Amino acid sequence: MTTELKTLLDQAADRPATFTPDVADLLAAGRHRTRVRRVVISAGTAVAAATAVIAGLLIGQLGNAKPQPATTATQPTMITDLCAKSDDFFRTANDDAWRRQVVSTWTDKVVEVTDPDGAMTVRRSPDGSQYAYCVAGVPINGRPLGGFGATLLNVGIVTRPYQIQRYWTMACGDVPVDRADRKTLCMGVRYSYAGRVPEGVTRIAFSGLGQHADATIKDGYWVHRVYTDTILKGNTDPIYITMYDEAGKQVFKERY
Repeated sequence: MTTELKTLLDQAADRPATFTPDVADLLAAGRHRTRVRRVVISAGTAVAAATAVIAGLLIGQLGNAKPQPATTATQPTMITDLCAKSDDFFRTANDDAWRRQVVSTWTDKVVEVTDPDGAMTVRRSPDGSQYAYCVAGVPINGRPLGGFGATLLNVGIVTRPYQIQRYWTMACGDVPVDRADRKTLCMGVRYSYAGRVPEGVTRIAFSGLGQHADATIKDGYWVHRVYTDTILKGNTDPIYITMYDEAGKQVFKERY
C-alpha cells in the first residue's frame, strides 16, 4: 500500500505544472489576430470591389460592342420599276436584263424629278450614246409601285425622235403616310411623263387635274410628274401638254 502510494505521488510530481494563462499575452495575441483578420478582410473587400469594377467595365464594353438597332427610315428606298430606251421603247421596256444593267451602271442622271411616291429620271449610258426613261416607285406594304400602264404617245410635232412617254401608278400623294403599314390604302394616281425636247422648244407646260406647272428641262430632255387623288378627275379636267418656243409662241398642244 505504501509502495503504491509512493508511486502515485511520484507520477503526480512528474506531470507539468498547471497552466496559468497570462492575460497580457492573451490580449496582445488577440489584438494581433484581429489586425491580421482586418487586413485580410480589407484586402478581400478591395479585390472584390476591383473585380466588380472590372466586370462592370467588361460588361459595358460588351454592351457597347453589340450592334445598335438600325434607325427606321422615314421613307423606304425607291425601287426602279421600269426603264426603256428613249428611242427604242418597245424592244427594251420589258427586257429585265437590260433594265438591271441600266439601273446598276447608267448612273449619269440627265434630269430627274422626285416626290413622296417616287421619281421620273432620264439616264445616260456610260459612253454617252444612249438614253433611257426610268420610273422609280416607293414601295407600299413592301410592293414597289412606279411603272405600270406605260403608253407611248406620238402625235402632232412630237414625232418618233421626240416621243412623249407616259407611265402611271397607284400613289399616296404628298401627304405623309406610313407606307409600311399593312392598313395603308392609297387610292391616288401618279402620272410620269418624259420626252426629248423638240427643236426650238424652251418651255413645256402642264395643265389639268387642278394643276398648272412646267416640266423640268435639261440637256435636251424633259420630265414631269402629276398627282391626282382619283383617276376619275381626268374625265372632267384632263391633262394638257403645251409647248412654247423662246418667243413664247405656242407650237404644240395635246390632251393626255
